[in-house]
Amino acid sequence: MRILFHYTHKETLGHTTRSIALATALCRHKAEVLVLQGGVPQPFIRFPKDCKLLDIPLPFDTRTSFQSRAVPVSVAKRAQFILKAAADFCPDVLITEFFPFGRLAYTPELLPTLRYLRKKGTRIIASIGYPLLIDLDRLQDQKFAALHRALFAFYDTFLIHTPDGLETSYIQKTIQVPYLSRSYAAIMKKLKKRIIYTGYIFPENMTTGGTLLPLEKNTTSTIVISRGGGAVSPKLITLAIEAQRQINGKIRTIIACGPASSLAEMTLFQSCLKPADKPRVLLVRHLANLDDHLRTCRVSVSLCGYNTSVQLMHYGTRSVIIPYQNSLSQTSTNDQVARARLLEKRFSSIILDYNTMTAGCLADAIKKQMASPPPAPAPHDWFNGADVAARFITQDTAS
Repeated sequence: MRILFHYTHKETLGHTTRSIALATALCRHKAEVLVLQGGVPQPFIRFPKDCKLLDIPLPFDTRTSFQSRAVPVSVAKRAQFILKAAADFCPDVLITEFFPFGRLAYTPELLPTLRYLRKKGTRIIASIGYPLLIDLDRLQDQKFAALHRALFAFYDTFLIHTPDGLETSYIQKTIQVPYLSRSYAAIMKKLKKRIIYTGYIFPENMTTGGTLLPLEKNTTSTIVISRGGGAVSPKLITLAIEAQRQINGKIRTIIACGPASSLAEMTLFQSCLKPADKPRVLLVRHLANLDDHLRTCRVSVSLCGYNTSVQLMHYGTRSVIIPYQNSLSQTSTNDQVARARLLEKRFSSIILDYNTMTAGCLADAIKKQMASPPPAPAPHDWFNGADVAARFITQDTAS
């Protein structure tokens, strides 16, 4: 079976990690997978050996365009590249990651291939991390709403990588504008027969390089601060450096800034460390064994991105979370805000607001969590999303 997989990222890790984990699972199910990577190449990502990779030329989405809806001037060349790759590969299945629930700036480059493969009878599937419609606030524009419906019509199935209904209810509750809430409910209801909830895709270790920090014998004396890929929220790092000074001096603090952190950022972060900090603070750009430290640490401090949240739920780790808030859309919601409320309710996480957070309130939240019992881990069947999705794609197509 031949599977063509398109994904992109904005120098974050969530979309990349889910995509590669699913591609790995598909390879385990004996599929031939060709990945079309649409963002800036991430050289630290290790792809499965049986998976072929093509980087789409002229990437336009980076950490500097994180909130952009702009369509690049290179779109025609990118569209030709994707269409040729599809024609040469002759896939049985096309998978697009997150699109068309988000990343709609990629519509012009994907549309020719969607039309071409639909005419050939190729099955088209969306791989979606969470049931969030990014551009929900634009649906009042009739032309945009028509485009939305037309894009959805190309798809046979929408695979949403959360437990059935779990995050959907939280996203629904965070939509503050009534007509947008109704629009969201109506769209999800209309797509219901084509939606399959797979469970979470647990992040596999697929990065190379980075700093490998051994676990301490007394792992309960470690706090881990991380900002995922490192594309947003730099204040989390600077305030964490300040906050650790207000915590028991025997506590070790690991700060993972993220592989997308720039050299200028790392220089700035290093300059924030005082001589007295250095014996107890380990500041790294890319932590190779972050998963091990999230499993064993006393408290995790992070954004509320997909990968880290899944790890926190799986291990039952005490956490302080600062969800990212997208200023591009003031009338809708985002997955991190909704997931933060899930973690608060089900796993006793403490939520802080990025814009108003101070080092003092961050330190207080960490100390409160240090004194609290750890939450119970989530059920194991929440985390088999990659294999559930791969089994559905390969067995359903084969039949």
